[in-house]
Amino acid sequence: YYGERNNVDMAYHVYQLSLEEEVGRVVVASSNHAADWYEPLIHSNRIDMIYPDTPRPLSDNYYGWAKEAYEHLGFLFASGSQGRKLENVQIRIGAPRPLVVEDYKGNIQSYRRDLGAFISPRDLTQLFVKSLETPKIENEYSVPFHVFYGISGNTRAFWSIVNARQVIGYEPDDDSENLYAEDIARFLR
Repeated sequence: YYGERNNVDMAYHVYQLSLEEEVGRVVVASSNHAADWYEPLIHSNRIDMIYPDTPRPLSDNYYGWAKEAYEHLGFLFASGSQGRKLENVQIRIGAPRPLVVEDYKGNIQSYRRDLGAFISPRDLTQLFVKSLETPKIENEYSVPFHVFYGISGNTRAFWSIVNARQVIGYEPDDDSENLYAEDIARFLR
């Protein structure tokens, strides 16, 4: 808890300093762990998809709690309640690493999960660049705040990227199903 509390304090200072120094927009590397409580529900087929606007992000660990806190603080600053609206994008990054079958040691469930959560370097770059450069990001309530899931256009996706497509024109180039087709055929079939 204490280490994560330091990170929440740091996020507050980044937002506050950005507000004071007239920074226009903050783009935060959040994490899928902000809503990881939902994953067992997905993997047991009790729900189909997690959306960025799922009623509330829920985590069952301190790391995820801290990410939720960063996001909520970002909204507070984006709302204008601190003097002006500080534009804010939170990117809940999925699995930004190569998926090496041998690293899974036979754990098919974890491999399937990471195929859905995968984001390639070029898709992650595109997501951050477009989050920074898109001129208008106000939501339907005129608050410049969004949460985007940081995943590629994966066939096995269980997080929605529809809002990133609509708001900033995110068009992922990659799909883990294509990139890892040979490994999938060998490991999952």
